[in-house]
Amino acid sequence: MSLQKRFLVIVLLIMVLISQSGCASEKHNEITQIVIADQFGLAYAPLEIMKAYSFLEEELLNADLNVEVVWQKFGNTTAIREAMLTGDLDVGFVGIPPFLIGLDNGMDWKIIGGLSESQVSLITKDPSVNDLGDLSMEHRIILPQPGSIQHVLLQMAAESQLGDFAAFDNQLVALSHPDGVVAFESGDSEQLHFTAPPYISKDLNVNGARTILEGKDSVGEDYTFIVGICQREFYDQKAFYEAFKSALRRSIEEIQLGSDEILTLLSEIYEIPKDELKADLREKTISFSEEVKGLDRFSEFMFKTGTLSKVFSVEELVWE
Repeated sequence: MSLQKRFLVIVLLIMVLISQSGCASEKHNEITQIVIADQFGLAYAPLEIMKAYSFLEEELLNADLNVEVVWQKFGNTTAIREAMLTGDLDVGFVGIPPFLIGLDNGMDWKIIGGLSESQVSLITKDPSVNDLGDLSMEHRIILPQPGSIQHVLLQMAAESQLGDFAAFDNQLVALSHPDGVVAFESGDSEQLHFTAPPYISKDLNVNGARTILEGKDSVGEDYTFIVGICQREFYDQKAFYEAFKSALRRSIEEIQLGSDEILTLLSEIYEIPKDELKADLREKTISFSEEVKGLDRFSEFMFKTGTLSKVFSVEELVWE
């Protein structure tokens, strides 16, 4: 090959590399902001830390990604799913059952990682009710939505105690946790509330209120309450995905350390006494971890009840 031809080949190779580099740059520039959705409750506390300390913004800048971070709060997973379908949301945090339902219905999403394990309690103020067997057709159970983790926990308990997982499916009232507290406090004794911290303590302040079912008793094993999810489109943007994972890990590590500064921050956000919050963390009423537990248990049960069309393998559920 002559020197001139070699030179032309080198020039062409350089042009191809520049072109490819430009495409990658354009790919990154397609994302001008990252939109993240959480819901109500202490189970989402690491995300409040991520916001307050701008961990995601730091991780993005470290990766030379200068984009806006936008936070949104939703009352249930249906709204999160719809926002992802329309391309208005990149990352969401939900319970395992509604995530599975979305996947089974064609959502191209998987789990990024776990966020929290939490106490989940069914609370009544009806003096005649001591367990599920005491509930009549007039009783109503307030929870975030049909298909929520509270709903599936209720089905598990109903099957175990009454032999009928669907015993209360026609007695559900869908409300966000804050609205559920208001309805429980102001409603008659036939209203029950299936909720999580900090709303459990608010419900239990109502005269005569007490717990008749704990979520862990329904499942029979430890399980993750809230997981982070995203669609393939966001996962494939590896620099953004890894920046988010790093920010999430930092946030979970901070809350695990439980410094006075973090406790003060969360106490103000959730309007609960710092001592109560500290006790919740110490007694594992709520805990935070990237580990995901209970996927098989929920998938198998929901398939048995006809909620899912198949039992999903872990590989189908978790990115990487």
